[in-house]
Amino acid sequence: MKILKQIGRILFCLLPALLALAIQFLVVLAGFVLKIVSLISKDPSLINGIASPDFIYGLLGDSQFLMLLSAIYGIISALVLGFWYWKRFVPKKKPRRTISDILNPGMFLGLVFLMVGMQYISTYLIAIVAAINPSWLDTYESLMENAGFGNITLVLALYSVLVAPISEELIFRGVTLRYASKAMPFFLANIFQAFLFGLFHGNMVQGTYAFVVGLFCGYVCMKGGSIYLSILFHMLFNLWGTFASDSLTYAGDSVFAHIGIFAGACCAAALGVFLYQKGAGKRSLHGTS
Repeated sequence: MKILKQIGRILFCLLPALLALAIQFLVVLAGFVLKIVSLISKDPSLINGIASPDFIYGLLGDSQFLMLLSAIYGIISALVLGFWYWKRFVPKKKPRRTISDILNPGMFLGLVFLMVGMQYISTYLIAIVAAINPSWLDTYESLMENAGFGNITLVLALYSVLVAPISEELIFRGVTLRYASKAMPFFLANIFQAFLFGLFHGNMVQGTYAFVVGLFCGYVCMKGGSIYLSILFHMLFNLWGTFASDSLTYAGDSVFAHIGIFAGACCAAALGVFLYQKGAGKRSLHGTS
């Protein structure tokens, strides 16, 4: 009986991600229906070719429209999962903490070092996955381009730097990690939510580095005792990835140079963890926001 109850708890941990997927499906469905209705109202002759491949590819190729749908989905999921998180996990009787109670300069500096290290590590993870199977990289690049990540726009910037970090952190480090921590030790719970986070991205390349980043987001959230901290780290990571990824420098193409850069990135990440942990002191995720 205890085993069945434990399995039930673990399966329940899948619910936040499944709910987010359902919201995503409904937003995309509603968006495409409205888009088709709008196009037909302007040109009724289009109704004859509504099922043609050219018409469908035309809709799927509208990257700005897809990015807008992503932003709408992110806002709705953030509201829904945010309410769930607030209702279930945020203490109502404790006094509200100030920014200085949640974050101090040492913790922020640690997050910056961790973010920079993870940017380089993620780049090498992408290269490793691409070397294993080049088609995975082709799929990733195609998905990114079709989804509107090829050109920086206002909607892309807002989605990548604000909407996505808030919604994804609430889904995975907020609700999922909290429930998973009740069903298993934190070490396993963190791996569980990070695996779901990687799987949620839908492709091998992005899923691989999202899994690793998700592990650190879980650690940041747990050690700092607040979901706000993992949101901040996620925002910093996406901010650099969106606007400054081309600034990552590499000292040549030699094996030794890349080994040195990767080692330096790992050292930067380790220093970030040390500074963050020292700044956080003895905190706990449970009973905090």
